[in-house]
Amino acid sequence: MIIDQISELYRYVSVLPGLEKVVEILKSGVLDSKELGQYATDDKRVRYNVFTYETLKDQADEYEIHRREADVQILLSGNERMDIARRTISSETKAYDEQKDALMAIGSSLVSYYAKGDTFALFLPGEPHAPNLIDKAPATVKKVVFKILVD
Repeated sequence: MIIDQISELYRYVSVLPGLEKVVEILKSGVLDSKELGQYATDDKRVRYNVFTYETLKDQADEYEIHRREADVQILLSGNERMDIARRTISSETKAYDEQKDALMAIGSSLVSYYAKGDTFALFLPGEPHAPNLIDKAPATVKKVVFKILVD
């Protein structure tokens, strides 16, 4: 997992080359006018989703784990907490779904990240994470999640 300011995202391109497309999209300002939905890019490794939801839970009851794709999660508005769990998960609650590249599992929280609009969280395959959690009070969140194929 990498958590940093959006202005520093370019520093990680050498670690995950697909981030170059993410940086390009962020600099372009195109996200300001994007409708909710799923979007492809001209880099076959990178796609993204723009969506909104209400944070409703105080605690993570399960964690999402990807096998093939890294997540770059960025808030466009609102605030939320994301919990990150240890890699040693207790038990799988939903089997791996190849279409969604995700399985759900119960785990033990390692750290909490309080997301703000000028930061990002990058979760690599195998890193259990639980977004959509309340940060102080329930909030309406608008978010973009970039999916970067790693394998």
